[in-house]
Amino acid sequence: MASPVFLGIDVGTGGCKVVAFDPDGNPVASAYREYPVLHPRVGWAEQDPDRWWKAAVEALKEITKVVPPDSIAAVGLTSQREAFAPLDREGRVLHNAIIWLDSRASRQEQWVRERLGPRRVLEITGLPVDQMFSAVKLLWLKEERRDVFERIDKIAFAKDYLALRLTGELCTDYSMASRTMLLDVRRLVWSEELCEEMGIPLDILPPLRGSWEVVGEVTGGAAEATGLRKGTPVVCGGGDRPCEALGAGALEEGDVNIGTGTGTCFEAPLSEPRPDPKMRIDTCVHVVPARWEYEIVVNATGESLRWFRDQLGHREVEEAKRRGASPYDILLEEAEGIPPGSDGLFYFPYLWGAKAPFFNAKAKAAFVGLTHAHTRAHMVRAILEGVAYHYRGVFELLEELGVRVRRVTMTGGEVRGKLWNRIKASTLGLKILLPRVSDAASLGAAILAAVGSKHYASFERAVSSMVSVEQEVEPVPELEAAYRGLYGRYVALYRRLEATFDLL
Repeated sequence: MASPVFLGIDVGTGGCKVVAFDPDGNPVASAYREYPVLHPRVGWAEQDPDRWWKAAVEALKEITKVVPPDSIAAVGLTSQREAFAPLDREGRVLHNAIIWLDSRASRQEQWVRERLGPRRVLEITGLPVDQMFSAVKLLWLKEERRDVFERIDKIAFAKDYLALRLTGELCTDYSMASRTMLLDVRRLVWSEELCEEMGIPLDILPPLRGSWEVVGEVTGGAAEATGLRKGTPVVCGGGDRPCEALGAGALEEGDVNIGTGTGTCFEAPLSEPRPDPKMRIDTCVHVVPARWEYEIVVNATGESLRWFRDQLGHREVEEAKRRGASPYDILLEEAEGIPPGSDGLFYFPYLWGAKAPFFNAKAKAAFVGLTHAHTRAHMVRAILEGVAYHYRGVFELLEELGVRVRRVTMTGGEVRGKLWNRIKASTLGLKILLPRVSDAASLGAAILAAVGSKHYASFERAVSSMVSVEQEVEPVPELEAAYRGLYGRYVALYRRLEATFDLL
């Protein structure tokens, strides 16, 4: 009998990715389809939920051409969070999904602050009040599109809309619910108190399930559309960040996964919900039973290097074309020859404000200390170091919140930069593990499918089999000593910069 295969479907902001994994966590096939973010007005960001489904159908068709449908034991789902499709009684979409990037609901956010109070919301949900979360987006529909709001029978989050189209069943999991600002994060039920205060009918919220639970089976119609076998189990799945943590093997308190990309999110599992009393970071539900997690964001990490490539790296782009290499490889090669500290040049990665560890929405990106002696290679090295200093600040924040870090993994696009990995490990003074599969969210969804279909009896067994470390990055003693002193100077310099942000 052929080895079973588990699918991880990831409904991201830019597109839908489907990856097939074997029981050892090896990717055996993958497919990706893009869809647009719509901007009807400045500051608005929407997506058509049916484009999510169309992209998934096309990607699944591609997968099932190379992976026998009979070998697919189960399907797991993950997705962007906060965005939802408002559905009528027939399951038809009433309005585009307002996604996490949208900033139209500032007035509704302020109303929640004044009516309920940030402290009360934090105590119930583990979240600071923010228009990014689904509750505030629902309030905008209630006030600005009353015709839509009054016809809503249920809302379906991105992955759950796919589950509905695949199985005919609608529910969501606790990890997605914990990004709505409507879930009681301790009791793991929808908060009747918050729904009543906000005037959001409790019955439009989907039923709650564990991320590992089977929602239903692929229907005949969905099988015909996708190429999947009718009757294939579909597991509820979870949000992209906790699935990423699972796909990196971050299950226990003391584990931290660093999910890199345009920005970086640190996922730190918790044995109990402990909301940050200073309301700086989010406390969410993990996709693993009886686990929660802190999620801590650093803005514009990978984006800073991409900005440099696009605006100042034309020579490296041309060199990369000649050599058949990545421009980033060329940039990091040049930075390798620059000493720690970049000869007094510092970079602050605030291309769209500062999140952790300084939390300043007014902050602007800056190179400080630039002289005629500095080169573009110095600027690249300063970018790498500036991001790493923020990593150090995040780990100090975790320590303040009572998390004793014992194991660090890193996933996403930045792991390909060997120099950057060394700088990060040395700045943290900790070993960083690089899993074999850097696309950890899809793997996390596949692990949920493997556990939900009973192929593995526990998450620990599934992770032991499906998650493996490809490389260990140790701190370099000389770099660690240098960055220990430089970090203190970096923080002091930031404090002096704060006043300039108000002027700007």
